[in-house]
Amino acid sequence: MATANTEQIISIKDERLDIDLIDQYRLSFFISARACQITVFDVKKKKLLLFEHREFDSSLSVTANLEMIHKDHILIAAGFWKEIQVFVRNDKFSLIPNPVFDKSLLYEYVRLNAETDPEKHAYHFKMLDDFNLSIAFGYSANIKKWFQNKYPNVSTFFSHQAVAYLKGINNQLKEKASASLYLNLNHHEALIAGFNLQKVAIYNQFGFKDAKHLVKIVLLTIQQFSQEGQSTPILLTGVKEKVDLYLPVFKKYFKHIELGKRPDNVVMHPIFNELEPYEYFEVFSNL
Repeated sequence: MATANTEQIISIKDERLDIDLIDQYRLSFFISARACQITVFDVKKKKLLLFEHREFDSSLSVTANLEMIHKDHILIAAGFWKEIQVFVRNDKFSLIPNPVFDKSLLYEYVRLNAETDPEKHAYHFKMLDDFNLSIAFGYSANIKKWFQNKYPNVSTFFSHQAVAYLKGINNQLKEKASASLYLNLNHHEALIAGFNLQKVAIYNQFGFKDAKHLVKIVLLTIQQFSQEGQSTPILLTGVKEKVDLYLPVFKKYFKHIELGKRPDNVVMHPIFNELEPYEYFEVFSNL
């Protein structure tokens, strides 16, 4: 087994990863403006084989950073994957109830929440039938072009981190709770979702300055959908450094808070236990 950690790179690999079997592996990217996570998943055996977190060079564009990874990483440069999925991490998204969703209006939906330019951005949508919702999202057309150029013969699917996070929550939803809140603390932002029973009441993404600011946003979010206030149960996930920093603060304000866990339908070698069970929740829920 192989593992490597630096301030900018986390790399964990199951040495049973076999390059001759890549045609049964799915390659996934979670891409933000500052970093990306990469996984390799054996679709046939439902087994995680590789996880990496890579910080980007802030002086370069996202595609320039992807190009550096592609040149540096022999495995990722392979062109015969079973399929590739790309999740974008940005604010260019909108949630629409399925009964009124119109796929011809993706640009109009996205621009309700964020600035977007149809000459610079591509648009897609995902339907979340379990929640009776659709998510319209936009992302850099250069990213789409980069993947098409690098993997012309591989089926590539684009999605959004909101889709990934809500899908993960669906597998750990507190079905008996009249209201529940889910909070994910990533390296550079937080994802938050409120539920009434099994219905999405609110979803948002935000940056925050400190613990006081974070608690304020969570309290304001709870007020919008829950009558239980600080007794609303909270499921917390995120990267270890953020969870370790803010969990003690949350315990002072909220009565029912617990840590999330990885999906139980994915096989992982014990080497991946180097990561906490609550880390990269949305990534491991979408292998």
